[in-house]
Amino acid sequence: MSNPYRPLRSTRRNLLRGALAGTAAWPLLEARRAEGQDAKPTRLVVIATPNGTRNALFWPTGTEKSFTLNTLTKPLAAHQQKLVFLKGIRLNDSLQNGALGGTLGSEHARGTGGMLTARPLNSGSEFKSFGNTTSGWGSGQSIDQYLAEKLAPGTRFKSLQLGVHVRDTEVRARISYSATNRPMPPREDPADVFEALFSNPAPSPGGTTDPALQRLWAQRKSVFDLTRGEVSRVSQLVGAEDRQKLEAHLTAMRDVELRLVGTPGTPGSGQPPAQCSPPTLSAVNLSVDEQYEQTGRLQMDLAAAALACDQTRFLTLQFSYSESEHLFPFLGYSGNHHVISHDFSQSGANYDAYNGIQTWYAEQVAYFLSKLTSYAEGNGTLLDNTLVLWATEIGESTQHDLTLMPYVLAGSAGGKISTGRLLDFSQSRRDNNQLLVSIAHALGDTSLTSFGDPSGATGPLPGLAV
Repeated sequence: MSNPYRPLRSTRRNLLRGALAGTAAWPLLEARRAEGQDAKPTRLVVIATPNGTRNALFWPTGTEKSFTLNTLTKPLAAHQQKLVFLKGIRLNDSLQNGALGGTLGSEHARGTGGMLTARPLNSGSEFKSFGNTTSGWGSGQSIDQYLAEKLAPGTRFKSLQLGVHVRDTEVRARISYSATNRPMPPREDPADVFEALFSNPAPSPGGTTDPALQRLWAQRKSVFDLTRGEVSRVSQLVGAEDRQKLEAHLTAMRDVELRLVGTPGTPGSGQPPAQCSPPTLSAVNLSVDEQYEQTGRLQMDLAAAALACDQTRFLTLQFSYSESEHLFPFLGYSGNHHVISHDFSQSGANYDAYNGIQTWYAEQVAYFLSKLTSYAEGNGTLLDNTLVLWATEIGESTQHDLTLMPYVLAGSAGGKISTGRLLDFSQSRRDNNQLLVSIAHALGDTSLTSFGDPSGATGPLPGLAV
């Protein structure tokens, strides 16, 4: 008798050649569990937003398990029981050195380079940052890259680095490192991300007479339509629950595709009429500040889909760069973010603008958490099987502080982290080295005892794990 799971394995090979619909569906299906693969993999996501916070408006009030969200984090209210606020985390001594005017980079640069490495920046003059400080690149591997190598889950992408209007190529714009002096640049164009994740490789449009482009147009009425037959075939082999998951997931991904390439028969669609100019795969202009939110939403949608499809289990998502001078005309503010962040006023236009921008960033994090929650997985959701770290490069924005970092975790990494808590280490500050060790333990490397510069404390954060 033939193996009843053989058709599924064959179909999976076909789908992994680049067709989105099947690729998107496969990791969600119960049939995959029949092959003995991990049904609920754990993932790590790091979301970095720039220019610190205001402590008086950021940290919750109350007790460990009964706390009230503050002004800047109220948008996270729907996810409060999935969060852990980590108050009292400092950057280690090696990152505290080189105060404003020193030679190891500004606090912004050090906070960026040390966020996931817990190591100082290399000395050098390649990069000049706020206060005319200089530095080289980061001096060690980041925790996401360490875990991607250590755990080697066998996904299509070992890790993904995504950016939203990062626009910068210096040390202040890189949080992920494969090794010392080896930063990992983020992908900033949603169309590029979409193509890498879910489409067959294709040459860039070079004109309507390009035969390769014509073949691409002929094949791409929609990346979903290309594999509809395969999806139908897979759907016949799974139960009703999985069929519903498949349909819901394809609907969500269709929405992403339509926003990127348009609808058939319209400008920017995958099947243009004869004589039209080459379509663009992206509906966003990466140089226009007004489209910051739109670009971010696309990147977050793609990030969630990449995790749900098991394309990767390690992902960083960086909004702008530290010392960001991004403008926010869509929020009604005229000043740039960095200048606003260092205004000492306790009231007035800049005070209100900074609070509005930081609240907006919390709204983006909330959007992403909702996106992860929308994917059912096992008895929970994709968020339940993910550990999300939301971080920024400095603490109190007016002080360039590196001793009280605004770090928040979301998700429990499959039950490894006890959530719905405010952990306060203010009376006995903990080093970010310990946070990175805790992340490693939650993702599966329980043997790790230290990470980063030896000036930092060893072991995990006490009381974080279940």
